[in-house]
Amino acid sequence: METHNWQFAAQFEQKTILVIGDFIIDKYIAGGSTRLSPEAPVPVVDIQSDRWVLGGAANVAANLSALGAQVIFCSVIGDDADADRACALASESGVSPDCLIREKARSTLVKTRILADGHPLVRLDRGDDTAISQSSARQLIDHLQRHFDACDGVVIADYHKGVVTPAIIDSLIQLKQKQPKFIAVDSKRLPLFRELVPTLVKPNYAEAVQLLGHESSTKDRRVLLEACGDDLYQKTGAQWTVLTLDKDGSLWFENGKLVFHIGAIPVATPHVCGAGDTFVSACTLALLSGADARRAGALATAAATVAIEKEATSLCTRLELLAKLDNEQKLVTSMKHLQEIRAYYKSMGRRIVFTNGCFDILHSGHVNYLKQAKKLGDILIVGVNDDDSIRRLKGPERPINGVADRLSVLAGLGCIDHLVVFGNPEDDTPAALIGVLAPDVFVKGGDYQVAELPEAKLVESLGGVVQLIPLTADRSTTQLIRRIYEHTHVKSAII
Repeated sequence: METHNWQFAAQFEQKTILVIGDFIIDKYIAGGSTRLSPEAPVPVVDIQSDRWVLGGAANVAANLSALGAQVIFCSVIGDDADADRACALASESGVSPDCLIREKARSTLVKTRILADGHPLVRLDRGDDTAISQSSARQLIDHLQRHFDACDGVVIADYHKGVVTPAIIDSLIQLKQKQPKFIAVDSKRLPLFRELVPTLVKPNYAEAVQLLGHESSTKDRRVLLEACGDDLYQKTGAQWTVLTLDKDGSLWFENGKLVFHIGAIPVATPHVCGAGDTFVSACTLALLSGADARRAGALATAAATVAIEKEATSLCTRLELLAKLDNEQKLVTSMKHLQEIRAYYKSMGRRIVFTNGCFDILHSGHVNYLKQAKKLGDILIVGVNDDDSIRRLKGPERPINGVADRLSVLAGLGCIDHLVVFGNPEDDTPAALIGVLAPDVFVKGGDYQVAELPEAKLVESLGGVVQLIPLTADRSTTQLIRRIYEHTHVKSAII
């Protein structure tokens, strides 16, 4: 059976990732501006909000956590008020601050962006970016040694702010020699990690041209870099070099050979800050979950798209990624996935409509019925009886079309958002699905009476309503099968 992209995403929560890198706080001060200052020709911003979010390696850790992974985040911060905020932000994102080392003589890195009417005016940076002390390095190495064996993979998010020192890299090299691990590196200094032999490195365009010693060009960046795989491999030694080109997608090189290009998903107003963190996080989890490189690229691209659709430094949660992937794949194959879909739509205030049936031979009556059902809410989820269930309900000659064919045809209808298969020898009703989904509206055909429906009381007990839709006259699968049978036998008799 084909494995769909979302099935890899469903495994993310089984992974433990060790993250090491520079902790940065991103602060956003936003307001409106309608006048210039009398002191100087600069705009006056009337502050309406300020927001602190995780940046740098902390944003990588937060993205991994949001995608479902268990995260061990090792970094060094100052011993100041901003360090207290850093620990609080980490905890709020589901990342333990236990491996964050406070260094007394250090101040925590904070990047402050001031925006007027949504447009950035200036960025103010403060905090130490010099190399961490030997004492902090020893504590950091102790954390790495303690957690390395138990993790599934390591992500090094190096922003060249002093945390990832040669001593730290040497420690990782020694640990990997004893126990090989998946290691992803996102760094402005990739040659420093060559001896580590990373599984994955993720330079962006600016980092790649600097690494190669090329001049930045306004010409076709993809064409410019497609022939540079071997040079990148010689510089990094990585199995996979994923060169991200924002609106131009990403180039994937394996051991220096160009394997494929993945296009970006268009976004009307992209907010790209932090998108690389989301990309490397999703890519790492996908590869560790068994996805091949092309599927990992698709997952990472979808996750980064979710992030850049938001304002400020943003995350992609597992639910948001599943929802993005469900735009391409409608099939839901587990109750857990169904729960997540429900939670996602409810969080957005969407009205869920549910209906069910065999849909053995899809005809105009079905299509009209499903279109009418969709109009009763925002999201239409359709339960489809499996083959054994249909045999129990309709007899041994049914179904005419197997469940895979029925799902394929139904998935082609734009009014259907999700499909889920059901059937149980002890209960061939969709009661179990309704119990998980708690739909706002449960729809059945007008040939039923509400009192006859065993699911009606369950729907109402969960706060939903039952709605009957009149069926299209003279349209049914049974009639269609009978007409085909009669037509076939008439032709046989004539022959």
